[in-house]
Amino acid sequence: MDDPLKLSVQDDAPIVRPGTPAFRCIADECDAMCCRNPYRVDLGEDEVARLASERDIAPLLDERASMTLLVQEADACILLEDRRCSAYGLRPNGCRLYPYRLELEDDGPPNIVRDLACPGFIGPPLSESEYALLLDELRELSAS
Repeated sequence: MDDPLKLSVQDDAPIVRPGTPAFRCIADECDAMCCRNPYRVDLGEDEVARLASERDIAPLLDERASMTLLVQEADACILLEDRRCSAYGLRPNGCRLYPYRLELEDDGPPNIVRDLACPGFIGPPLSESEYALLLDELRELSAS
């Protein structure tokens, strides 16, 4: 069986592998599209507590029956100011993970999936070690 990390890389493929262009945030050029509709951020209890540690969070939250979301104003996250997150150090894990998503399968290796709508995949190709670090970071954020 082929090593799934050694498969060829296409710039337009959603699955990230070593050799995939690295992500570089270009919020000034794309108008921070990741913080605008249709993207919504679901918050866990730890994330609410993290935000509450330094902000008055009542106006930030949209509490629904089964989830807590960050409020949007004018089709953008309420934390977005001048194309930047005003609570960057406190931002939710969904924001920390973006533009990646980790897909775990019972019988195979994990897949890192990237949002191809994001124009920020313009960096140099990921090395094997950079890929391994990204995978570790995504596993940690996904578990918390």
